Amino acid sequence: MTDIREYWRILRARWYIPFILTVLTVLVSVLTSQTPPPTYVATIRFTIGVNADPNVTGTDPILAAYQASEYIRDDFVEILQSQLFANDVNATLNNPALQISKNNISGAVEKQRRIMSMTLTWNDPAQVKQIADAAAQTLETQNAKYFSQLGSQGASVTIIDGPDVSQVTPGLRERLDIPIRALLAFLAGIVLIFVFDYLDDSVRGAGDVEKMGMSVLGEIPDRK
Repeated sequence: MTDIREYWRILRARWYIPFILTVLTVLVSVLTSQTPPPTYVATIRFTIGVNADPNVTGTDPILAAYQASEYIRDDFVEILQSQLFANDVNATLNNPALQISKNNISGAVEKQRRIMSMTLTWNDPAQVKQIADAAAQTLETQNAKYFSQLGSQGASVTIIDGPDVSQVTPGLRERLDIPIRALLAFLAGIVLIFVFDYLDDSVRGAGDVEKMGMSVLGEIPDRK
């Protein structure tokens, strides 16, 4: 109990240190932080497959088409995220002021449903819708160039959903950035209180006198 009272005395004596540090940290963070521009994503869900070739001999053409479709789905994710596909989308857009790169495109395969999805990222909702429409058109009309082994007919791409446009919400780290800074500043202030108290060699009570090897005959209480 004595230690707790001593800690409370130390904290109460210099409570203003963590308070000032916390306030200053919050003010500086608010004044210097820059709100990033909003980001929008357009998502397209589609299926891709190969039609059964009746001329295939020695195996079931439907099974062969199914297996080929499986391989295409795995490979097509990499194609969607390539600069080649981004260039084809830019050519479909035919707008020099609206050019995307492979960093604006991502792809995924929903393994349980055999459905693919493509996500495009941009800073304007109307433009990302335009980009997504161009990407969908590119998927449907130019996929043969990515799979030369399939012949001139290419794969069959069917858009089943989208493009759906939505705004990207800030991540948890961005939302907690200032509170975390304030907490760290408060903890740093607490540490400084105890450091300053350790370095302070002034006499604050009978205990400090006894630590110096002297006996205390009496103590005048604080006037309140």
